[in-house]
Amino acid sequence: MKKIRKSGLEKVINRHKAECSKIQPIVNTMLETGFCFTTDELKDLASVCSKLYKQAENMAKEESARSKVKFRSNADYTETLEYLNGAVSQNADALRKALLYHTLNPLEIEAYEVTDGVVQVSSRWIEEKDAEYTILPTENREQAQQLVNNVRQAIDELNAFVSHNRFFGKGISTSLDSRRCLCWLDGDGNFHEEKESYEFI
Repeated sequence: MKKIRKSGLEKVINRHKAECSKIQPIVNTMLETGFCFTTDELKDLASVCSKLYKQAENMAKEESARSKVKFRSNADYTETLEYLNGAVSQNADALRKALLYHTLNPLEIEAYEVTDGVVQVSSRWIEEKDAEYTILPTENREQAQQLVNNVRQAIDELNAFVSHNRFFGKGISTSLDSRRCLCWLDGDGNFHEEKESYEFI
């Protein structure tokens, strides 16, 4: 048995790649605002934003520390923190929208990485997806495939056996076929033998 590649992998990868252009402006905005923004921050932005809110607090503290006047320092801290938290919240909403979190088929945030400020689909994620869409041979799978091949061969031989007999439509058919056959499968996959059909052999 050879490994089997399930369908749909290329579509999934391309679907995620197509959204990079929508996520990049979000990353640009966060960097321009002053945040340290890597792959971890991107994942945080798509989640509860705890790391980014903490980073905003530290940035606000650093900004307010520059003022030597206490009341001005407190005001600077409050204003800066409000501004930074607003940036986090606004861009979090934009990212979740880009990831289609409001739909039944959202994108995976794990698919993306940020390298030097550039968003791209992670090669590691692609490898993981490739493994997910690949069915590897096992002893049981090889046995199952052999049984399927045996059934296929038997069907081909039975159909070939009656192919030149004008009294038959097929050797084996289904419940939807009204032509004469030797056996058939019903809608539940149950096997039925038409014993009276042997008269026409």
